Amino acid sequence: MAERICLTEAVLLAGDHLDLLRDAALTIEGERILSLDGHIPAGAEAQPLPGRLICPMFVDAHCHLGDTGAKDMGIGLPLEQVVNPPHGLKHRFLSQVSPEQHILQMRHGLLEMLSNGVIACADFREQGLRGVNMLRQAARELPIRVRILGRMGEGQPDQDAEAEAHELLHVADGLGVRDIECYDPQALVRLRRAYPHKLFALHAAENRQAEQASWQATGMGQARRALAWDPDFIVHLVHTAPAELAELARRHVIGVACSRSNAVLGDGQPDLPAWKQAGLSFALGSDNVMFCAPDMLREMDFASRLLRGRSENAAALPPVELLTAATIHGARALKLEDDLGSLAPGKEASFVVFNFQTPNLRFSHDLLNSLVHRATPEDIESIYIRGQRYERAHFLSQARRLAEDCLQAARTDPATPGHRPAGKTRPISVE
Repeated sequence: MAERICLTEAVLLAGDHLDLLRDAALTIEGERILSLDGHIPAGAEAQPLPGRLICPMFVDAHCHLGDTGAKDMGIGLPLEQVVNPPHGLKHRFLSQVSPEQHILQMRHGLLEMLSNGVIACADFREQGLRGVNMLRQAARELPIRVRILGRMGEGQPDQDAEAEAHELLHVADGLGVRDIECYDPQALVRLRRAYPHKLFALHAAENRQAEQASWQATGMGQARRALAWDPDFIVHLVHTAPAELAELARRHVIGVACSRSNAVLGDGQPDLPAWKQAGLSFALGSDNVMFCAPDMLREMDFASRLLRGRSENAAALPPVELLTAATIHGARALKLEDDLGSLAPGKEASFVVFNFQTPNLRFSHDLLNSLVHRATPEDIESIYIRGQRYERAHFLSQARRLAEDCLQAARTDPATPGHRPAGKTRPISVE
């Protein structure tokens, strides 16, 4: 029988609704949760954790790890100048970085996630099959679930894009479409039918101008048009009309909000109370690492404060809604809910232990609000992944070593973006 460990005297966020259990007892057997009913099973080693809160690990339902090496490049520029291929700033960066450097940078991004309590993510991976394989290599032997959604090259004949999609879908976890205008919609319908168990997702209604153009050309918003090929989740939905939000809810599509990214790019904000009113389940994503740290605590805090302020309603969105968006709804979007996203018997023993005795969290009168609005990664005492306990410093030290490797390569390789001969930089032109 696998070793049993029982964590006692902590506060526990239990089940899909994140119910607060005080003086709980969470028993781990091997890699799984055996029980959390408050009893210490026979043969279990009790480990008291007073003043601690145990939370499911977070799920980042939308990210771009490929631009980890381009942090804060292009802030102040509009969306199309930064991320649109082939001449957007991001894609010029990707074209210049070496594969070896790129893999190290993406691995660094994954270690950042782990140190912030993120156990799974969905990456919209650029660069076709090569990009998918590089991210797989970056994630090798790390204890994080990476759903890699590949992307076909844009601007090629429709039949070539569809053929490339078949190649991608044999190795990737699904497709991550940048924009509904990029590919033949009938090809996406055929691909969805051919790969029913893969993840299909897209960006939609992120930009007001693009959404208006969709209505003018088709009489529909981008999100509704995408329903023809039955996506699992849709990212952004900043400018989606309430009627289309309700239609997404009826079709059981999950929305993914990326509030910090939308804000820094000046594209507006997803109206999460409207999403809730429409019945749309939603998850959270950090989007591009070049703009936002892969930190779901910051994502929750930012979204909550901004929505309350903009709506002039202090009760616009309860904290538990944001916590479920960062945990179980993210797991559902990625089809990982059988293992991750909440704490229940039989699920993976993957959770974060927050120390509520730190100066930041001490004297909290509302644990959920403190977790959403006040907690930082520095308040994480330990991280359990499939039953194994890690110190946060374990992941941070690996990230530091990778950063040193990248810096050393940048100093010696003139072709590497960021190469610094004689203390000078070689920035990518934004003109």
